[in-house]
Amino acid sequence: MRLATPAVKQIYRVSGLLALGLVLASCSDSKVSQCSKLIEIANQAVTGVKAVSENPNPDNINSMNKIADVANTAKASMQELSLSDPQLRDYQTRFVAMYTDTNQATRDLVTAAEAKNAQSAQQAFESLKTATAQEGPLVTAVNDYCKVQPVTTESPLEAPAASPSVSPTASPTP
Repeated sequence: MRLATPAVKQIYRVSGLLALGLVLASCSDSKVSQCSKLIEIANQAVTGVKAVSENPNPDNINSMNKIADVANTAKASMQELSLSDPQLRDYQTRFVAMYTDTNQATRDLVTAAEAKNAQSAQQAFESLKTATAQEGPLVTAVNDYCKVQPVTTESPLEAPAASPSVSPTASPTP
């Protein structure tokens, strides 16, 4: 009795290739996993800015420096992500640019406030508004791409791992 007929050998070969394919596929992050990683960083930035903004005096220079620090930390964390999904890499690039612009505009606003230069402060504030205005559309795009249902809570967005979500950060006021 021959067990290793050509058909059986082919089934073993195909089964082996399928198993190898499944192992390799499991090594790379799924879209949901990649979405979760990107959104987790965005949520950390939201939480950080919200914490600063809820302080008794959120408009002082120290608070503005903390907001710039949050943006800088979010930028660094976002840059460290290794995403294979091309669309998520595009969103990642856009978040990095937004955090970079937010950090710079906030630092410029602090510098102008310390120098008591109203014109520079106004320019920095306009730059800050431009930088943070990118967030809403970017968050919506990420949520749409990641097939996220909007979160309706006031707390930082705590969505299940299978359906991550981000929320726009409230723009700080000078």
